[in-house]
Amino acid sequence: MAKRKTIALALGSGGARGYAHIGVIEEVLARGYDIRAISGCSMGALVGGIHAAGKLAAYRDWVCELDYFDVLRLVDVTWSPMGAIRARRIMDELEALIGDTRIEDLPIAVTTVATDLIAQKEVWFQSGNLLEAIRASIAVPGVITPVQRDRKVLVDGGLMNPLPITPLVAAHVDLVLAVNATAHSPRNQTLEQMLPPADAAEEEAREAALEARGGGFSDWLRGVRRGAERIFSAEKEQALEDQQGMAFASPVGGVPLPPGDASRLKFEALKSSDAEPAPGSEALAEPQAETGAVTQGKQPPSAAEPERVDENAPELAWGKLDMMMRSFDITQATLAKYKIAGYPPDILVEIPKTVCGAYEFHRAAGLIKLGRHLAAEALDRYEKGSDG
Repeated sequence: MAKRKTIALALGSGGARGYAHIGVIEEVLARGYDIRAISGCSMGALVGGIHAAGKLAAYRDWVCELDYFDVLRLVDVTWSPMGAIRARRIMDELEALIGDTRIEDLPIAVTTVATDLIAQKEVWFQSGNLLEAIRASIAVPGVITPVQRDRKVLVDGGLMNPLPITPLVAAHVDLVLAVNATAHSPRNQTLEQMLPPADAAEEEAREAALEARGGGFSDWLRGVRRGAERIFSAEKEQALEDQQGMAFASPVGGVPLPPGDASRLKFEALKSSDAEPAPGSEALAEPQAETGAVTQGKQPPSAAEPERVDENAPELAWGKLDMMMRSFDITQATLAKYKIAGYPPDILVEIPKTVCGAYEFHRAAGLIKLGRHLAAEALDRYEKGSDG
């Protein structure tokens, strides 16, 4: 009897696209590989931790039943200036699933990666409460409130390491498989375009059924999101103004002023050309004219022609949340490329970020199928190459 090959999995961040990790794990197990270690951040930490706890099948069944309304009910809004969502409801569901599990007691070596905003470095959870580690790793900055403990402010591990291959360098396994859920796709393929025809047809039918059952719910949801974003933005801007205002010292012995007075002082200081910067702050330098000859035909910025607008370009209905998440996706995709170049895995599965939005958590069934399909292709390539 042939010995089973041992494998370590690096499961990256990517929001809802992280559901694809479930399909990847299913394909790896179906081929007889022995998973010995898992490193994950954000959604990868969640899926990897649940698998190590032996509850992936139950989690899969649950998320595949979620529709628009179910996902919306899991969103618990908070007015905290550090995030819009507490994530208490989703964590309650996970607690009911895996209970009080400790990482060091799992049968698989698990590393959950988060980011410490204070120390500006990665934090690896390799022991301690599994749920607490997952909660820290999924805290998308500005969206989900951070975890504050031991003088650390912990947020999404994808902020610094969206594809945590590094923790697996010392793993004693035959091969390492990495799943990049923020991959760049020049063809901008959708989920339906990437699935095999039968699965694509099933996914389209499922989406149509959800839309019909919702009675135009997606349009209503977009309206709710726009309204919520306006409320969150107003609250966050006021909170940020108050926090920044408190940072400005008062004229009396450096004692912080109340938010309103501090904001007024800040405005007056910036307005006055003779005002000196507050202690610890940087002076605002006036732009200096360049010395030397002026390049012929080059106009100063103030005299530049206004930017031309392409009237035929499609109008983008992006809100602040869309802008933030797309920017976060781009940063993560770039960082993931460097991680892959620095620590090349034996097998790489790439989930394009165009297949769905980061918060389309009602699309689990299709994304799991996509993960399994792409994992099968990647494993086929590897196995054919290793046999040759």
